[in-house]
Amino acid sequence: MIAGKLGKNAPLHNPKTLQLSKYLLNLPHIPNEFDWFSKVPAWPMYENDTLGNCVEAAQGHMIEQWSTYANPPGVVLSDSQIVQAYTAEAGYVPGDPTTDNGTYMLLALDYWRKTGIAGHQIIAYVQLATGNSVELEAAVWLFGNAIVGLQLPLSVQNLDEWSVPEGGTVGDGLPGSWGGHCVPVVGMAPNAMPVITWGSTLWMTKRFYQNYSDEAYAVLSHDWLQTANNLSPESFDLAQLKADLQLIVKK
Repeated sequence: MIAGKLGKNAPLHNPKTLQLSKYLLNLPHIPNEFDWFSKVPAWPMYENDTLGNCVEAAQGHMIEQWSTYANPPGVVLSDSQIVQAYTAEAGYVPGDPTTDNGTYMLLALDYWRKTGIAGHQIIAYVQLATGNSVELEAAVWLFGNAIVGLQLPLSVQNLDEWSVPEGGTVGDGLPGSWGGHCVPVVGMAPNAMPVITWGSTLWMTKRFYQNYSDEAYAVLSHDWLQTANNLSPESFDLAQLKADLQLIVKK
């Protein structure tokens, strides 16, 4: 695994942010193991080896993954489109390293919903309870993925699996001792989950997610919901979500 740069800034808190729990009519039947990633032939680095644009790289990977499963062969955004998103969402000026300061996930999601990235605009996003693996499993099963913020510890540098170290969340295992990172979760296994980062697939244990995640969101995408394959999620009150958006979100 090639370890790239980090770049997720500390979570922003907005009382208007909608919560996933409100719209789950009931928990759907979720298989013990499912895969929304193996059909994707390759994952671009999106310059996240040299820039702190992990949030935008995650957005690009989500678009590629959704579109590959819903309308193959899918859409792969270019490096320049992801860098343009980094500029729009976080103020990065290409060639000026003083502006390479990472991204606030909430601001990036809001831009994605209002404006879109390279013509791919999302319907909405809803926040998951922090570290709640049950909500995470439901989100990934229903919507194809979830975008997750992590406070990575030094203990996982250069590892192909992220797990809580034997000594626990202290020392090199202290949350955030390496820095903030953003990844999409794209499937599930009994005790671990695949994430996409730095151009490859990496596995993260559920216990690691519970201990190191500081924010996570389910994202409702046209690329996933409105397709010929009819992948629209069951057990989710989409109509209520749209009504709430009309009430609280400025257009």
